[in-house]
Amino acid sequence: MKIKFIAAIMCAVILTGCGAKIPETPPAVMVDAGGISVSNTANISAWDNTVYLLDGTASDWLSEYGEPVFFPLGTVFSITIPEKTTLPDKITVTDTLINKDGTPKYDERAAIVELIPQINENIVSFYLDNHWATGLSSNSEDYKEGASWRCFDVTCSWGENVCVYTFCVRTNPIMIMEEVQ
Repeated sequence: MKIKFIAAIMCAVILTGCGAKIPETPPAVMVDAGGISVSNTANISAWDNTVYLLDGTASDWLSEYGEPVFFPLGTVFSITIPEKTTLPDKITVTDTLINKDGTPKYDERAAIVELIPQINENIVSFYLDNHWATGLSSNSEDYKEGASWRCFDVTCSWGENVCVYTFCVRTNPIMIMEEVQ
């Protein structure tokens, strides 16, 4: 009987782990691009069996932080998840072309692109590339330097718990020669 009891305690200790754990609340993440910290907001979609309605994550971000910082195409964004937190079961990154008020520039089929992030230990990263829909505009102003406004939603799922981390940037609509260097 004692052996079964000790074995059960040992299994419980092993299953709970000594290091990383599933977060009780959405962990604060750090977003970095070329050594520059990028402000982000955490929007809970579902946590502890409660579902939340997410509405206007880009417009909320713009209301809180103002005009986004400019980053050239080719910049690598890194999202650091706290070390003592279990990595999410699933991570998706979407890139949405937005207007200056945070609304999508085009409908979902054109505005939203799902990216494939690289995951290395507790860091999720992706490359800022051209968004194919930037070429849809007939307005010449949309092709000026820094005219492309983008919203990135990094959706992290720990089982049924889901949090969307949002940040916005400005970039060029197409790769220009100075960026290629």
